[in-house]
Amino acid sequence: MIKYKLSNTENGETVGCFATRQDAADAMDNYISDANNGLDPTDEEWLTPFDFDLKKVEVKEEPNETITDYITAREYLGGKANKQFTVSKKVVAVNTVPGLEDVTRLVDALNPSHVKALIALNELFTIAEAWNKADDFVPDFSNSRQDKWFPWFVYDEDRAGFVYARTNLAPSGTAATIGSRLCFKTANRARQFGNQFIDLWNKVLLF
Repeated sequence: MIKYKLSNTENGETVGCFATRQDAADAMDNYISDANNGLDPTDEEWLTPFDFDLKKVEVKEEPNETITDYITAREYLGGKANKQFTVSKKVVAVNTVPGLEDVTRLVDALNPSHVKALIALNELFTIAEAWNKADDFVPDFSNSRQDKWFPWFVYDEDRAGFVYARTNLAPSGTAATIGSRLCFKTANRARQFGNQFIDLWNKVLLF
């Protein structure tokens, strides 16, 4: 993604990266106003627009900032809403849409008391898949040298729910505590996932 990087050439400080030139110009004006407050134009520290440099830069979009819910995750993965079939006894009998058999089997076997948890788990799986794709990370549990990080939670009585506690490094075997679908390339990414989607985690972990 192209952004505009604004830097102070006097001290080398990066003011920020902005979506448009106008945003960069507004930030520069504010920066100059704050820096010049209390100074005289004759002071050496007095700043003008000539003390700044603006460059176009390619900035990698972070998935935790752009893939923020199930819908954006599905879109990132190229998925669309499942509108091609409706599950009902009548449709099941005559519909030959691929995948309908699996859906109807799921509905028939589903325990109604776990529906909300399963929906939340599906959302977590999908968002994690999108984040890992953005990070070019494919968990490989046959590779013991590949780090795989997952979030860890503790129950907080004051909040009546689980809260993010830390990240753990998954064991190399397939018996990872949290499951291979919910592990990440770095501890920081796992931490972001645990914090950002704590509401979904609670729907899965609490009963």
